[in-house]
Amino acid sequence: MIDWSELRQEHLGKTDLIYLNSPANGIISSRNIENEYAETEKYLKNPGKYRMQFLLETLPDIREKLGKILNANASQFALLQNFSIGMAMFSASLPKQTKILLLKGDYPSLQMPFEESGMQICWFDFEEDYTLDIGKLESFIELEKPEIVAISHCQWLTGYLADLESIGAICKKYYCTFLVDATQSFGAIPIDIKKCNIDVLGASCYKWALAGFGNGFLYIKEEILSKYIPQTAGFGSYSWHEGKPFYKPSMKSYEAGHHDHEAFHRLHYALTQILNLGLDNIHSKINELMDYLLDQLTQNNVSLIGDFMDENRLGIVSIASQPGLFKRLINNNIEISERGGNIRLGVHYYNSEDDIDYFITALSLFT
Repeated sequence: MIDWSELRQEHLGKTDLIYLNSPANGIISSRNIENEYAETEKYLKNPGKYRMQFLLETLPDIREKLGKILNANASQFALLQNFSIGMAMFSASLPKQTKILLLKGDYPSLQMPFEESGMQICWFDFEEDYTLDIGKLESFIELEKPEIVAISHCQWLTGYLADLESIGAICKKYYCTFLVDATQSFGAIPIDIKKCNIDVLGASCYKWALAGFGNGFLYIKEEILSKYIPQTAGFGSYSWHEGKPFYKPSMKSYEAGHHDHEAFHRLHYALTQILNLGLDNIHSKINELMDYLLDQLTQNNVSLIGDFMDENRLGIVSIASQPGLFKRLINNNIEISERGGNIRLGVHYYNSEDDIDYFITALSLFT
């Protein structure tokens, strides 16, 4: 039985804020911080031994845990500082005339590397209700014939959750590489890379994975790695044989430099926590809180940005802003974000119905 109140204390026990801002920055647990300090103490006592253990045991175990969580081959994960770096490096591996389908309004770190590299971009748009019409998307892919379809699993402005399995099947049908930004979903919902026919998937882990800043990952299917040969490398990209370094393009090409011990021990701890809690349980808790939040917003006649079904939501809600509303909520000790001219909030497993009630009360007093 999961004690959600204990987890709340571990994550939010040191703040008086009504914290509804996980889409911007998840709060790591006090136990993760304690573990990070303990690892630093080990490093200071014996740096050389610690470094080898980190390289030979910790980093491989992180990849194993990612593979288990995402149902993918552990060897196909590169451990990076963040998603943005992964996209910049992957885009460098593409021929200049590669044709890529992007969604209008998707996250800049997903789109800018392709735009700035001079790729051929074909733009697909959301519907007026901020949903994706899968039928129209398939027709568009059939017509435009992009080599790569690149989307966010969870849309950062509205919280719209894309149907990865349906889109992955379309990409497979039309021989497109399917690339997914999972930064706003990894750690909050199960993702099956094989079932969804995902070819490339990356995420920064400071949001829903609750691992703090400075860590993320990039997965590339082996066939795609062979098709798009990495064009970046560094000392960390070497393999070794009989004590001598040699280089051949691989996922290690994306790990050009040294990893930050503290950042990746935070990720290691966070992944262990995800596996211990179970992503189905985490997702159910988030859905439970979302149901309560949406019900309260409806009862108070608050209009949502994107009125889509529950199966297409994941922990994020945006509402229309009004002059002075954001400042009023911040002054009432509520942490949220302004995005795209609207107010965006989110609930994670460490939130409670009391947090939502407080927010709704502050919102109703303004209106």
